[in-house]
Amino acid sequence: MEVTVQKFDNIKTASVRHVGAYDQCTPAWMTLMMHPSVMPLVTDKSMFIGISYDDPSKTEQCRYDACVTCPDDFQATAPIAVTVIGGGDYAVYRHVGSYYGLAEVYRRLFDEWLPASGRAYKNDAPTIQIYRNLPINTPEEQLITDVCLPLA
Repeated sequence: MEVTVQKFDNIKTASVRHVGAYDQCTPAWMTLMMHPSVMPLVTDKSMFIGISYDDPSKTEQCRYDACVTCPDDFQATAPIAVTVIGGGDYAVYRHVGSYYGLAEVYRRLFDEWLPASGRAYKNDAPTIQIYRNLPINTPEEQLITDVCLPLA
């Protein structure tokens, strides 16, 4: 498992919250991307990020924020919120393939890589996924997702 440790700055995003199974978050993405205040933000430099707050083995009501980066002066109106992803060290693993493979990536990161790394998970921070391409124009087997664990 090829994992790098990268330092991130804070990332300001426009976001929409989903509560439920992670594989059911498409409506949150649609609300976010179709909102008139967000549509002008999307450029070839935009980052699309998912924030996962909960372990699905412990709750069925997982909190997930669908996010797109936004400028510092962006002002959100409901149902859009502003979410700032905290900077710091992150363990980053690049997954290529279906989003359905992400559960196994998380299992391996937490059960194998993290204990062997000598690093600790930052318990009060959520994990993030940076979507490097999108399923709307990419075959499922070519999707690229950077899975990022915040490190203490």
